[in-house]
Amino acid sequence: MTDFLVRRIARRPRGAAARIALGLALAVLALAIRLALAPWIGLGAPFAAFILAVLAATVFGGAVAGAASVALLSVGGVILLEPHAGPVAARRLALGVGFFLASSGFVIWIVSLLRSALAREMAARDAERLLKLELHHRVKNTLAVVQSLADQTFRGASDPEAARRDFAARLQALAEAHDVLVAAGWGEVTLQGLAERALAPFRPAGAGRLVLEGTPVTVAPETAVPLTLCLHELATNATKHGALSAAGGEVRLTWRVEDTDGRRRLALDWRERGGPRPAPADRKGFGIRLLKRALASEANAETKLSFPAEGARWTATFDL
Repeated sequence: MTDFLVRRIARRPRGAAARIALGLALAVLALAIRLALAPWIGLGAPFAAFILAVLAATVFGGAVAGAASVALLSVGGVILLEPHAGPVAARRLALGVGFFLASSGFVIWIVSLLRSALAREMAARDAERLLKLELHHRVKNTLAVVQSLADQTFRGASDPEAARRDFAARLQALAEAHDVLVAAGWGEVTLQGLAERALAPFRPAGAGRLVLEGTPVTVAPETAVPLTLCLHELATNATKHGALSAAGGEVRLTWRVEDTDGRRRLALDWRERGGPRPAPADRKGFGIRLLKRALASEANAETKLSFPAEGARWTATFDL
């Protein structure tokens, strides 16, 4: 019940007409109660008893409702509860009205400040609740990715130490992707920045051996993680066996945005040249499966990995 009242008070009142109607209704109720009590307490000094009505109107309807209540109570109090004439009565009436207006203005000001503070507190509580839910969701997703990486890396590994190094490197790539997302407030990130961060540990000393080129485009957080893992896997293979393992080899990653049937599609192209001729090695390892399937959850995703004589090539397209 308390939480309901707190949320009702903190909630922004609806339309101005509704707030004015609330203030007027509470003013009429206060006047009726004061008139009903007149046979026992008389008609004098009515305005001090109206502060409670102004307070209630401001609490539940905001400053507009409080002002409407003050206006009606001032007029109604003069007309209904101060029928006497004469200099003394007039001075007493002016003093009473002045005190009522000053007190009501102070009440409206204080309550408005408290309502604003309460609204900010409720908004912060809601934001914290949503943040906890989002954090819970992201942690579960990250743990699922880590579990998959571990299962696939160590499954059937003949060299445990090499598998451990590969797993650690993939975890580092995952951490780099999360660093980029945290810096962007878990919003969309630029593909240029994501690729530069993922490929930074593999960049060779020679200028122009690892080239990134493409139109400015952003990708969603859900896409950034698998894309980073793919780029890390490509760069790892290029460093161990491909173009970056040879002195004259080079890698070029390009991307572009295409319009296909009213859809915006991102097309990526990783090409290696100048390295050792790709050997007919095992094409069923975890790295190969990762490059073929990591982006499968993207809309209308298509990936292709090939090993022509000039070097490995990987292409991927999916809807933005």
